[in-house]
Amino acid sequence: MRMWRHRHFYLFISPFFLLFAVFGLYPLIFSFYLGFAKWDGLTPIEWVGLGNVATMLHDEILVTSLWNTFAIGCMYVPPMLIGAFLFAVMLDASWLRFRAFFRAAFFLPVVTPMVVVAIVFMLLYGQETGLLNFLLGKLGFASAPWLVSERWSKPSIAVLLVWRWTGYNMVLMLAGLQGISTEYYEAALIDGANAWQRMRYITLPLMRPIFVFCSIMSLIGTVYMFDEVFVLTQGGPGTSSTNFGLYLFNVSFTDFKFGYASCMAYTVAFFVFIGSLLIMRFRRSGTE
Repeated sequence: MRMWRHRHFYLFISPFFLLFAVFGLYPLIFSFYLGFAKWDGLTPIEWVGLGNVATMLHDEILVTSLWNTFAIGCMYVPPMLIGAFLFAVMLDASWLRFRAFFRAAFFLPVVTPMVVVAIVFMLLYGQETGLLNFLLGKLGFASAPWLVSERWSKPSIAVLLVWRWTGYNMVLMLAGLQGISTEYYEAALIDGANAWQRMRYITLPLMRPIFVFCSIMSLIGTVYMFDEVFVLTQGGPGTSSTNFGLYLFNVSFTDFKFGYASCMAYTVAFFVFIGSLLIMRFRRSGTE
């Protein structure tokens, strides 16, 4: 048997599959089963069928968290992607000096520990001693309650997200720009195309796959975002900035409703999958 003859090679790669089965595949299957059960981690598992789905339909906090997730995503994803593309175009320019330094500087927020980021933005958003309110006072405006107001909590989080993730998307778009052959631009120059025409008819169409990938990653990141909201507002005031990721954490590890949390996670993951397919459809239609 061929598999038996090559058993040594299978033995060498078996640790990965064993670890994946124990820490990846089994939790995935078990959490799917929990979506149809009620369990707090201590008592025996109780099968409830679609009872968790019925609970979701009447969960007002879940609806609020989904709406907050959508609102925060609309606030930060478009400016983040636009800014990432513009920075990538500038950093791809041949005339720019110290390009390696600027690329590292723009990417630095991605690798900065979230605790450090939280401290910095707490200093910026402070009600009495924050830098933003200090500047507003110098300009003659009233100070804003950035983190303790239902009106300003979501925009405050969106600003942090734009600052933190623009560099990540910029690196992806920079790689896409460098993958475009210079022959297209040379041919366009011969035909008399100006800079805007080269951008519109060459760069943007060929960058469509990168935009689609960044959009899908932003969609997934927005839905399951946790760190930024937890360290900045803890979902407050009230539930004004509670997103789905934070609510899922609270249901799981504060209320210990693991079955209900699994049901929510798989349900939202299904809609995220549908949204990703729609974005991919946009890519294919554009290519055609």
